[in-house]
Amino acid sequence: MALPQTRFIETTLRSPLMQLPVRTVVFELEKGRVLLSPASVLTAEQLQEAGPVTDIVAPSLMHTAGMKAAAKAHPTARLWGPIGVRKKLPELTWHGQLDVDPWPFGRELSLHPLQGLPKLRETAFLHTASKALYLTDMVFNIPEPKGLAAWLFFRMFGTYRRFAVSKLFLRYVKDWPAFEDSIAKLAALDFQHVIPSHGDAVLNEGKPRLLAALRERQLPA
Repeated sequence: MALPQTRFIETTLRSPLMQLPVRTVVFELEKGRVLLSPASVLTAEQLQEAGPVTDIVAPSLMHTAGMKAAAKAHPTARLWGPIGVRKKLPELTWHGQLDVDPWPFGRELSLHPLQGLPKLRETAFLHTASKALYLTDMVFNIPEPKGLAAWLFFRMFGTYRRFAVSKLFLRYVKDWPAFEDSIAKLAALDFQHVIPSHGDAVLNEGKPRLLAALRERQLPA
């Protein structure tokens, strides 16, 4: 998979019951290099290979486990995370909170918070140069799940061997009007590709497939 100004670092989170693919992304922007969602299993070498990172982003409260190692590998980088991240990881020095403090890369990499999820605080990102929409845990797309419990887990949450909105993710919604409003805004964005944190990217047909996945869960699309 090759997209403009973008590099992917593919890793796998392994447990006795399941293997979960995890995607970390590096964006080479005009005035910065952004490391998005560093995986907890990235090695020091992989983190250094990301290049001169200026900013490191945790896109949700569920994707913070790799921030300590990433900050250590790139000590001058600014750290960004959702509301609540300072309380979750007080030992790190956070530069800003997503959707609160000014984000300096909005023209090239715009952020789109999904509201109504106080325990997750997921933020989607739209990369202008490639027209790619990045989602963290809202959608999964793992065609060949591995592990003894993979069948049970992905079946339970409606994502077994298919691109779909996770039913587990929807269980975290506490304010449905706010969530549906943010989903409607997300669906209106101009994008061609959908890049989930877990599973295969959906290239070229990303928008129609995401809209179909949203409609399947009776969400605005």
